[in-house]
Amino acid sequence: MIDLNSKSNYSNTMKHKRICFVGMSGIGKSSFGNLLAKKYQLPFLDTDTLIESKIPISIKNYLKTKTEKSFLELEETVVLELSFPEKIIIATGGSLIYCDKAMTHLKNHCTIIYLNDSLANIKNRIKDFDQRGIVMNGNKTLEDVYNERLLLYDKWSDITITYPKKFSIPSILSIIEKEIL
Repeated sequence: MIDLNSKSNYSNTMKHKRICFVGMSGIGKSSFGNLLAKKYQLPFLDTDTLIESKIPISIKNYLKTKTEKSFLELEETVVLELSFPEKIIIATGGSLIYCDKAMTHLKNHCTIIYLNDSLANIKNRIKDFDQRGIVMNGNKTLEDVYNERLLLYDKWSDITITYPKKFSIPSILSIIEKEIL
């Protein structure tokens, strides 16, 4: 069990002041980012939430009515407009990895942590992929998109955290903390 009541100071002993999570939809970027932000009393920003605050509909519906290219342009613009406090945890949308300018901006200001798991494990945990707004990069399958993005996540990340075979929030949180402390 994660004890969010035992607050820790985000002290100077931590290696990384600004952390940005990247990875596939459903990997846990927002969940782990939020848990860490609460535990260490840090600001947390979810770029998907920020995007949805700027458009009158959900990302899923936006992708149904607009082009993927227009969504990626919006996603990139939102990230390029970010200013970074001294300490922050950011969770990005999975498709941000296609936006070189935005990724460069994040790379210049944050430690990028790639949360990685097999597609089979992600699908087992996330049953509602059809309900999520996912940039499929044309008419590709989820497997094609997953394989395509693996290379990009590897390219941009400073740290890769591969989930253990048995998924457990406390164990993954512990792995992340070992990397950032």
